[in-house]
Amino acid sequence: MARERSGDMTAQSRVRTIGNFFRIVEIDVSEATHHPDAFDQLRRGDLHGVMVHNLYRPDTLNEVVEHLERHDPPFIKTWFPVEFQSWFFGRNLNLTELDLHQYFHEAVGFHNHLEDLFPPSLGLTTYVASVLSQLDHGRPFRSPPGPNPGEHYMFTTLRAHLEGGFIPPHCDNEQAVRPSYQHLQTLIEPQLMSFVLAFTIPEAGGAVEVFNHRIDPLGTTLIPKQTHPNLDELDSVSFRLPAGTMIILDSGRYLHRLTPVVGSQKRWNACSFMALSRQHDAVYCWG
Repeated sequence: MARERSGDMTAQSRVRTIGNFFRIVEIDVSEATHHPDAFDQLRRGDLHGVMVHNLYRPDTLNEVVEHLERHDPPFIKTWFPVEFQSWFFGRNLNLTELDLHQYFHEAVGFHNHLEDLFPPSLGLTTYVASVLSQLDHGRPFRSPPGPNPGEHYMFTTLRAHLEGGFIPPHCDNEQAVRPSYQHLQTLIEPQLMSFVLAFTIPEAGGAVEVFNHRIDPLGTTLIPKQTHPNLDELDSVSFRLPAGTMIILDSGRYLHRLTPVVGSQKRWNACSFMALSRQHDAVYCWG
């Protein structure tokens, strides 16, 4: 039987191993500049996760969530498959059709709304990107450019998971073979990572669960559900993120899922996929 480790997270600036396989470092956001090689360690596999606490004050997030609940700003709203009981503000590239003309048109308004959602200098595309940059030797984190001048992918998506909302087991590298990634694949290295930044924490459930199962080679094909291993036979680790905490994961290679949300409190969060640019002069982030 898999052993699932979970618990409340406190800021620590040391590497520890949990669940017999998962190596993680936990830091306060004020310590980010002291860990410039965190992404190097993730790419090598020396780390599997980085937890950054206290990115936002509780009062800031309370105001952000109040706006999201009112759908103010009026973000474009899209949906997970209906059984997932969840939606996006923004558009998930994994669920987007091959013709991205409308996507890039929508991205302009989406990024403007992101700036309006947060206080000045604390937006996701500026402030959060700068924190990520500190963990990668100052390398800039930004939206990938589109195929035409002035076009950019959506930096992130904002996600609302209702009671019962979940995401089934998957590895992010397998997503990159979807038709909507044809242009993006020409810009990025094949190893995908992701961050999840919590705005709220549900009453129970809604945990990011990572299994001790790694796929290689990178991003070659979609993995049929029937070929996934028996999860009951795998060790796993589980993280319920407090509001204002961000986790960065080697989600491209490691099987992971979102466990069902319990209770009426929505699980609001921002989530981005990330990969090195082909020139290694930036990390590209998209929703």
